[in-house]
Formats: sequence, structure tokens, C-alpha cells
Amino acid sequence: MPLKTSSIKKQIILYDLRQVGWVSVLYFLALFLIVPLQLIIQYSNPKARQFMEKGSLFLYTPEFQWILSITVPVLMGVLLFRYLHSKQDSDFIHSLPVRRSALYHQHLAAGAVLIIVPVAINALILLGLNSLTGIGGYFTITHLLSWIGIMLFLNLFMFLATVFTAMITGMLSMHLVLTYIFVLLPAGFMLLLIFNIRTIFAGFPVEYYLDISLAKYSPISYFWFFRGDMKLSWIVLSVYIAVGILLYIAANWLYIHRSLEATSQAVVYSFMRPLFRYGVMFCSMMAGGLFFYTMSFSFGWVVTGYIAGSLAGFVIAESILRKTWKVFNNFKAYLFFVAFLVIVFGTMYFVKGTYVNNIPNVSEVERVYFGDSYGYEDSDWFTLGTKPLYFTDKHDIGLVQQLQKRIIDLGDVQYESQLEDTYPLFIAYELKNGDKVTRYYTYSLEDPEILRLQKEIESSANYKHANSPVFNLKPEEVYKIDVESNAIKKSSSSVTDRETILTLIDAIKKDIEASEPRVNTEAVPLYKLELFTSEHNDYLLAEFDDTYKNTINVLKDIGIYEDLELIPENVNNIQLESYFLDQEVMIDDKDEIQHILDHLVYYSHKDNAFYVTAQLNKGQNLNDQLSIEYDDLPQSIKNQLEE
Repeated sequence: MPLKTSSIKKQIILYDLRQVGWVSVLYFLALFLIVPLQLIIQYSNPKARQFMEKGSLFLYTPEFQWILSITVPVLMGVLLFRYLHSKQDSDFIHSLPVRRSALYHQHLAAGAVLIIVPVAINALILLGLNSLTGIGGYFTITHLLSWIGIMLFLNLFMFLATVFTAMITGMLSMHLVLTYIFVLLPAGFMLLLIFNIRTIFAGFPVEYYLDISLAKYSPISYFWFFRGDMKLSWIVLSVYIAVGILLYIAANWLYIHRSLEATSQAVVYSFMRPLFRYGVMFCSMMAGGLFFYTMSFSFGWVVTGYIAGSLAGFVIAESILRKTWKVFNNFKAYLFFVAFLVIVFGTMYFVKGTYVNNIPNVSEVERVYFGDSYGYEDSDWFTLGTKPLYFTDKHDIGLVQQLQKRIIDLGDVQYESQLEDTYPLFIAYELKNGDKVTRYYTYSLEDPEILRLQKEIESSANYKHANSPVFNLKPEEVYKIDVESNAIKKSSSSVTDRETILTLIDAIKKDIEASEPRVNTEAVPLYKLELFTSEHNDYLLAEFDDTYKNTINVLKDIGIYEDLELIPENVNNIQLESYFLDQEVMIDDKDEIQHILDHLVYYSHKDNAFYVTAQLNKGQNLNDQLSIEYDDLPQSIKNQLEE
């Protein structure tokens, strides 16, 4: 009998190889094409070689590597255990004198080996390239080991997840779909939950929480964001390892206790059906609420979306479980779900005010970040030469809190990002006890009190220094400054004299500190300085206008200003052309030209705006992106357009 059993086990292994061996071969070829062969082709071409990146092997078509890692092991698992979804095949396999646990481990081992082998062979090829050719100068053994570890980690986790879901369902199509739902569910659930919290709690910083946490909830999303220069979290990897072990144990237990008659059921185990039903209903409800919110920004429509989404989820879940559209016989399950939601949303309504109005006392705040970037702790989020703005002075913190309170007092209309001319604001209070309070708002400057507070905050030295690159560079490292007009094409002049560079930097610093905040961020600053330093590969930018007297005087002294100046005397005429209406106006009156020059903005998105083109007497042209809005036109031009 042992010999007979051993022979059967060998036949099962051979059967598995015939079933899925071709997948392993194709996986090897695909990996070979996108990593080793790509390295060889690029290295063999001298022109392409100069563009090769040194470092991680994930720099080479990482998207394809990621796609293979989340599809091949799933296909492997589906094919290895597809007999569970066919009654004839299931009856035959389970009639063999082999324990289910042994069957499970044989299939598991076969799949794991067929996943590992393609990665291992490609790793050996890469090792040979590293040791025997010049390609070794583009990646190290550490990079190779990292590539092997991450590829095998993601592949084996996806395979274990596929094996686990094979035990839950008796349908082949459900097995494939359920695998991806299962792996993506934590991240998808958190995504929907975070966005739906935003519909109820004004000021909730959606992007901040998505950025710091969402990707970690699923290995699919976590490794999608992975690139060679990023560090993996050992805590996250440890959690995935623990989950993988639990999936292995749970799948074995479920297989041993699985009924042979379950081959046609969507969810095999009765205790899992309520989880499936209510999970689909809850996710559909949140998706419906989010959809209606993005369409209307109205809480009333959000509730409508919740009702429609939950009903759709109920119908879908029951139809899958019952294999019929006659699903309302179990309508009590939906009513139970509604009762649960009433309790949840009732509780959220009572705590809403506490969250929205939770502003820490000034005495509790160590410092507060004030800006438009939720990624304020990552320098990559900031324009070159700028830095995150922190207020530590009690007066400045108080101003931030006054602005926040005013936004809250004005109500939900101030939060709607569909309003024109809105400002994004992210606030992060870092408290003395180590806690953090974060909020995100979009608001308009139409309210006089908000406008006053915004101006006062932007007038502070801290604000100007953090947002102006000239305060965050070393003047002695600037080797060239290009001075250009933002309004006139091809008007650049370069300054390379050391003393003049230092004088110009000092002048614009003084002007920035003395300047008033710009209320209209779309208005065109007439001039700009591009500061090139030995520290950066790119230039740092400083924009200014004719109110910067110190800077203008320096430019006049060195004979540059005359080539940049845009005054009516230098303009022959201006032509206005409507975006959407068949209207054109030619202007040659100097007063009207001056008015238009004073109200130029970068490309306006308003329907009633006009393109602005001009003929200058120096043979120059205006920037193509300049426009003026109808409300800013001289009254005489408005009258002419209305005739």
C-alpha cells in the first residue's frame, strides 16, 4: 500500500507539471526579456549605454515586473486547484488513497517550485553578467539579492492568497475574481472609508492619510509604489509574512473540512456567506456615496448614494450567493444592515462637531506646519529652493488658528474645491506631548476677514523666507543669474559678475521682505531671476515686478532693465481674442494698453477670458500664455464688445 500511495503521489506531481509547467516556462522567458536581455541590449549599444541607470534592477520596466508578479502566481494557483471547482474532477482526485493534507502540500510545493525556478534561473544569468561582463558596473550583488527577495516575496504571497481563496469558493470564475478582491480589499476598504469620512468631517485630510497608509494595506499597492531608491518597511514585511503563514494554515484547515458537494457554490462555507454579503453591501454603499459626493458635493446626495449603493450591493451579493435574481426573499438581511448603519452614522453625527472644532490650544502646540502640501515631511514635494513653513511663535500660531476658525465658521461652502479661485491649505499641529492634529481645507479669499488673515500670515518673515528660494541658497555658490521678462518672449540677459550677483541677490531679498503679499496668484509677475548654483542641477526661481525698487535699480545700473521693461510707449497695439466667442478687438490707446498690462494673468480658465497678443516696437512679442478676464477689461472696451 505505501508503494501504491507513493506511485500515486508521483503521478500527481507529474500531473501538476503538465498542468502548469508551461506557465513557469513563459514566466522565465518574460523575466528574461525584460531584465537580463534588456541589460544586454542596452549595454551592447554605445549610444543606449550612456542612458543606462545604475542601481536597482527594478529600474528596468518595473511595471512589467510588477504585473508578472501579481498575475503569474494567481494563474498558477487557479490552475493547480481548479479541480475543486469541477464535481467530476473533485470526485476523482478525492477518491485517490491520499490524504487531503498531503494533496494540499503537494500542490503547494509544486506551485512554489515552479514560481521560484524562473526567478532563480534569471538571477543566475544576472549573476553571470555581473561577474563576467561590464554590465556588473550597473548593479551590485546587493541589488541582485534585493531583486530576488522582493520578487519571490510578492510572488509567493500572491500564490498563498490564491490557494486560500480556492478553498472558499466552488466556482472557477469566482476564484480568480475573489483572489484579487481578497488581496486588494484592505487597501480598497481604507480608500473608500477615508474618502467617505471626508464627506462627513469637514477638514479631514484625505490625501495625507492616503499617502502615509494606503499603499501598505495591500502587497499589490505596496510594491507598485516601490522603486529602487525606496526603503521597504520591515514592520510591513513582517505583517505580510505573518498573514502569509496564517493563509497557509487556514487554507489547509479549510481544505480538510471542505465538503465535496461544494463545487458549484460561490461561497463554500456557510459562516463566510454573511461576511461576503455585508462586505459587498458596505463597499458598494461607500462607493455609491463617494460617487454622488464627487458629482454634487452635497451631503443629501451622499445619503442617496449610500442607499442606492447598498441596495445594489445587496442585489449583487444575493444574486451571486443564490444564483438567481429573486433576492428579496432575504430582505431582512438588508434591513439589519440599514439598522446597523443608522447606529454608526448617528454616532458619527454626534462626534462630528468635536472633530471639526478640535483646534489645539496655543500653549499645547510645539509648532504648526502651514502650506499646501500634505507631504511636508518629504523635501521632494517642494519646489527647488523652498522649504516647509513652520510657525513656532505664539502670535503666528494664533493667526493660523484664527484663519482656521473663520473657515469653519463660514460653513461647508468654503470647503468645496469646485469653487473658482480657491486656496488649498494643509495644517499640521505638532503638539508638545508628541501627538499630531492635521486638517485640510480649500477656501476662497472673497471673505474680507479671511483675506486679512491670509495677508497677515503671508506678510510674516517666516512665510517669505520659507517660500522664496533666494533665502534658502548660499549666495557664494551662485555662478550665473538669467534675468527675463515673463511677458516678453526672448528677453533674457545673463549676469555672471560675482559682485553684481551678490548685489542683485541682496537687493531682491530686501524687496521681498518689504513687499506686500500677492492676492491674485494668477497675476503675471513682470520679471524673473533664474539663479544657477553649483549645488543644484537646475535653477532657482525668483519673480518680481516694478514695486521691487532695489532690484530694479540694480538692473538699471547694469543696463539690463531697458530690455525687460514693458510700458505702453513700447507697445504698438494689443489684440484681444475671445476664447469661445467670435470676438476680436484691436487696441492702440496708450491708457487702455496700460490698463491691460496691469491686469494680465497667465492662461485663465474662465469662459469670458481673452487671449492677449501685441506688437512691440522692438520687434519682440508677448508670451503666448497671457490673457485677461472680461471683468478686468477697461469699460470702454466692454462697451465696444457689447455693440
